[in-house]
Amino acid sequence: MKGIKATIFFFLIMGIGHSMMMVINRIDEKYGFDQNFIIWSAITLSVFGVILIFITRYNKTGTWQSMNGALGGILIWIGAVEYGLIFGSRILEIPPLNGTAPEYRLMEFTWPFVLVIFIYLLYHEDVRCNFILYLRRKLPLMKGPISEGRIRNYGPRTAFQIVLVMWTFYVLLLLAYDKNIFGVHHPVTYLIFVLSLGCGIYLIYKLLNIKEMGRAIRYAIPTAIIFWNAVEILAKWKIFTEPWITLNVPIMTSIFVAFIITFYLIYKDRKKT
Repeated sequence: MKGIKATIFFFLIMGIGHSMMMVINRIDEKYGFDQNFIIWSAITLSVFGVILIFITRYNKTGTWQSMNGALGGILIWIGAVEYGLIFGSRILEIPPLNGTAPEYRLMEFTWPFVLVIFIYLLYHEDVRCNFILYLRRKLPLMKGPISEGRIRNYGPRTAFQIVLVMWTFYVLLLLAYDKNIFGVHHPVTYLIFVLSLGCGIYLIYKLLNIKEMGRAIRYAIPTAIIFWNAVEILAKWKIFTEPWITLNVPIMTSIFVAFIITFYLIYKDRKKT
């Protein structure tokens, strides 16, 4: 059950993160503040993210190192990356196109950076990502075995993991939605949906066998994000309206309460073990 709790936790965080951005954006649009409110919001989120990652230095268990690292990574992603792209798109005066916001049009063309980082990680002896290890087993990439030294702090690794995984799948979906490449209703987009749903279910099955909460948290991050791809695609196909975008109060309140309950269950489980 540890893996299920962790997956639900991060799946709920995805919706809450979207809602938090919408609240900040709407306050800025309504009251103006000459964009200072949104700028200070982005700075505050980024600073809190850095503080959470710094705190992991003092966490004694892999569970809290992973939890604080993941939450810190999410705050940095929203504050520095997403809002950074919003500010960049405004300065460059990039207009929305076919329902794609300016900042996401800008993000789409960050794929070369994702590729460079992925190639680096593919050959890095100290990386223990299951997907990368799978590629190493199938392809003659390594000159020797991977590093097996002890990891003393999972916090920064987890923060980097959640940022890179979200970035990668954002770019993947944006490339798929682009009419000049595939399109929202292209077979490739349907394939991404099927693979996201299928792989997400498989990863949950794998999570059922994980007994250590810290590892479950780190494994749940890609699981929740891969599942989220299917949610994003369904919304793009207009199958449903995203409550975290429209800020549907009853639904978002329920999601927030569920988030608190899940966090408490994880805390209780950690305290018991």
